[in-house]
Amino acid sequence: MSEKSNKDGGKKRLDWHSGFEGGLRYSFRNYADDIEIEREHLLSKEPLRIDFLIVKKNTQIVIDNDIGRSFRKYNIIEYKNPDDALNIDVLWKCIGYGGIYKGLGNVVDEIKADEITITICRSRKPIKLFEQLENDGYIVTKLYPGIYQISGIIIVPILIVVLSELNDKELKALKIMISNADEDDIRSFIAEISKLETQGDKNNADAVLQISANINKMIFEKIRGEKDMCEALRELMADDLKNAEKQGIELGIEQGIEQGIEQGIEQGADKHIVEQVCKKLIKGKTISTIAEELEETESTIKDIVSCAEKYAPEYDIEAVYAEYREKKNT
Repeated sequence: MSEKSNKDGGKKRLDWHSGFEGGLRYSFRNYADDIEIEREHLLSKEPLRIDFLIVKKNTQIVIDNDIGRSFRKYNIIEYKNPDDALNIDVLWKCIGYGGIYKGLGNVVDEIKADEITITICRSRKPIKLFEQLENDGYIVTKLYPGIYQISGIIIVPILIVVLSELNDKELKALKIMISNADEDDIRSFIAEISKLETQGDKNNADAVLQISANINKMIFEKIRGEKDMCEALRELMADDLKNAEKQGIELGIEQGIEQGIEQGIEQGADKHIVEQVCKKLIKGKTISTIAEELEETESTIKDIVSCAEKYAPEYDIEAVYAEYREKKNT
């Protein structure tokens, strides 16, 4: 698959946070009735947000995976994509989020400090940060593969999740969203999600796949050449592939399937962006703000907004997506 370019001539920026949201929701799907996951939870009326907030509706439930096992009632999740830094200042910024959130209760001490956790996820181990923390007298403890706890700064547990080191099979959706992901993990994930029946799970898995396919092109090219894996990909993205495969028939069955898979991945990414734009339009956000939050160019967002305007204020996502695809292909 060739890397797409945007209309401004630059490389398309991947929507890392949407992929991570899909991976997060997929990894915790077995606890969907017991937790709530909020994206960009507002900490104030100003644009100060934490990436994700997981609230345990049932505090007695034990989330049995290596990340969730440490969760308390209120769990702040900060995701750093491969281009983001994780240094001592970023760490303290995340600690600040915890402090601000603690003070947002309706009454004094409604949100207890001992009911909060802070988790920072990134693809690589922050070696320099760990060295600085230990030199400053703090303790870095490895709880599980890829899960590190920082102790001694505040009473709130601070976890650093290194996605590349995760070993828990329940978290493979998060682990394959790194460059040079393990091929067996990708194959296992594709085989697993090809059997999904719930549309919500399929959508979350698809968001993960968009990211993984874009940053692990060689592995996906290899998989596309194998019948079983190719069929699994086709089944997963059946809706996105219908039109693409029809266009590919003239090129021959095998070539059409390959082209269909590549176009299906692109169309799936487009649909996800359209959905996110519509949600943000409902909240009254501007084009520049949406572009910044989705890590897209303003020209791309303007194109989607121009297609969405006549469907305001509810915004029919399917209709907006259809118009955007038609506009993009003309």
